[in-house]
Amino acid sequence: MTILDRPHPDWKRPAIPTRVKLDVVIRQEGKCKATGEKLGTLSNTQFDHRPALWERKFDTEAWDTIPPANDPNYIEAVTIEAHDKRTNGPGGEKRITTAGSDAHRRKKDRRAAESRDEFRRNVIERECGQKRKPKGTIRSRGFAKRERTLIPN
Repeated sequence: MTILDRPHPDWKRPAIPTRVKLDVVIRQEGKCKATGEKLGTLSNTQFDHRPALWERKFDTEAWDTIPPANDPNYIEAVTIEAHDKRTNGPGGEKRITTAGSDAHRRKKDRRAAESRDEFRRNVIERECGQKRKPKGTIRSRGFAKRERTLIPN
């Protein structure tokens, strides 16, 4: 059994069965988990995985996330507006920022992983005792300018 930090790239999220959706809505008593308002119809309801699927570990033997993708204890029923806000961040027609959203966390996590991988590559490539490449020169702030005085003749 191999456990990966992220779901395998070839893995596709299975569709949420109707029975699981029903269990989630009943557990939440027909209210949105994010806002607390009544959910209404299924056309106005979306199901959000918490934690997000990309944040979960992955079991290659079971070919599913840990916890499983369709475990009703890790799925929340929310309105479309609340789901959009959770996924893409606050904002109206024009989003100024995605801070605090799933998309922001995912992008930030990818940037950190890329930086970490680049650092590891550099450490592996460098020979023992080899100095780091200089990033640039340190600029001097210069000397204080003094006023010129004219010498009378």
